[in-house]
Amino acid sequence: MISNSEIARKLLEIRTLMEMAGESFYKYMAFEKAAASVENAPPLADLVVTREHLKIPGIGKTIGAVIEQLLQTGSAAELEELHRRFPPTLLEVLGVSGIGTKTAATLFTQYGIASLADLEGAIAAGSLAGVPRLGSKTIENWKRGILAYKGRQRRTPLPIALRIAREAKEYLKTGPPVERLEFAGSLRRCEMTVGDIDIVCTSPRAADVIAYFTAWSRAEAVLADGPTKGSLWLAGGLQIDLRVLPDHLYGNLLQHFTGSREHNIKLREYAVRRSLRVSENGILNLETGAVVTCADEPHVYEALEMQYVPPELRSGLDEIELARDGAIPQLVETGDLRGDFHMHTTYSDGDDSLEAMIEAAAARGYDYHAISDHSQGRTRRFGMTTDDIRRQRGEIGRIAERFGIRTLQASEVDILPDGSLDYGDDVLAELDLVIASVHSAMRQSREEMTARLIRACENRYVTIIGHPTGRRFESFPGYEFDYDAVFAAAARTGTALEIDGQAARLDLPAPLARKAKEFGVTFSLDSDAHRTGDLAAVEFAVGQARRAGLVKNDVLNARSFDDLRAFIERKRAAA
Repeated sequence: MISNSEIARKLLEIRTLMEMAGESFYKYMAFEKAAASVENAPPLADLVVTREHLKIPGIGKTIGAVIEQLLQTGSAAELEELHRRFPPTLLEVLGVSGIGTKTAATLFTQYGIASLADLEGAIAAGSLAGVPRLGSKTIENWKRGILAYKGRQRRTPLPIALRIAREAKEYLKTGPPVERLEFAGSLRRCEMTVGDIDIVCTSPRAADVIAYFTAWSRAEAVLADGPTKGSLWLAGGLQIDLRVLPDHLYGNLLQHFTGSREHNIKLREYAVRRSLRVSENGILNLETGAVVTCADEPHVYEALEMQYVPPELRSGLDEIELARDGAIPQLVETGDLRGDFHMHTTYSDGDDSLEAMIEAAAARGYDYHAISDHSQGRTRRFGMTTDDIRRQRGEIGRIAERFGIRTLQASEVDILPDGSLDYGDDVLAELDLVIASVHSAMRQSREEMTARLIRACENRYVTIIGHPTGRRFESFPGYEFDYDAVFAAAARTGTALEIDGQAARLDLPAPLARKAKEFGVTFSLDSDAHRTGDLAAVEFAVGQARRAGLVKNDVLNARSFDDLRAFIERKRAAA
């Protein structure tokens, strides 16, 4: 089944080729807006069945029909017609910085350059020399643009990008004076993957800061080096952009470069209706000519007479309308969490001992947490036998008392192919908390997986469904199931759904968590730690929860210990 991301990519391809074909601005921009909405929507395969996809912002009957064709065949009539005029590889040329649609069209029609390989070959052969308005400086810029384009083709998981961004931030602190140094872009919005890293700061010595940045030893190449902007390309294909402006523009700068593009488009449209123009240089009153500059980001939204929009919500969906009406919720924060339910020790596949994990959880200031080693379905080498469970329970009591933290004994129990659990009820009843997860038979049909997950939800001892889609970056997109049916079952049975912060997972993804919230589902935000250093991964779970619009009351491990126990007991008693 074609994913939302793939549909969005094809809608953007249609948008780009439409522009090249000379279609009207409003026509091709409609496809761009639709692509942004699709990227942040629940799975379209489910929505199309009930025609709910036509209710997504920016999707009317025409684009809705295109989406239906893409789901059915992987292509669409509009796209096939455009491909007859322009080869799909021409998009590679358009992806090079400095090459717009007119230039790409000229390169294609007059010089036969239809791909990135064609462009590289022409540059290497010198066959573009002497082309009007195409000097040596432009060619050099294109060479750097080609390098950057190649780097952008592989998106980087959020946790990895954040680690690199933090290294860059620490490096900048050792150079010329910088103030209010902050991440922007998709990294600040907590997108699951990052195309490049954006950093903004203010400094009275902007040129010196840029010079210091572009001299970083980690850089494989310098892509841009100007008075207020520098761009680096790192080994592995990750681009880092730095922008430096005066302090009085910091709020405008940070808001603009945090994006998303779709959010900023809707924000500008909202501002224009109020006779205002918004940019990184300030807010211009089109009637009086006065410009408002904002030293802090909240002032940008305040100047537009709307509520501040947290970065994670800036996806171009309904956040502008909510902010206009003062209806942006108080999103859950990492500091709201009172515990973490998902962590492993050397009793199963963890790297650190039971004592080390309990001590690390206590050091984070948690009121409670759970040790949740795997069940024996992970094979004897990884999972716990019933004897292991009882031995671990005794150790937990002694160790937790020493560190002054409530440690629950849990287990991440395999959901077997028929929906039953790897332990019998007699063993499950001994556990304080049960996380039920799918680790095998992940190629079952949609119907089989749906029934499997619903049966797990209906088990009286299951507190949480772990990493509900089974997704893993770069290796497995997740198994298919009827999301609405499973979300409804979780809400009905009082079963929490996990947002797993592990770098390889980030599961549930934010669009699905947003959908699950509509059913009244309770969520658990966990680290899935396999060593003490992994406990910090819970911040990535919080990031996805914020993108989904979750508040403190939606989150099980943001509740008091008494409320947690009541949640568990309520389900066990009701079954």
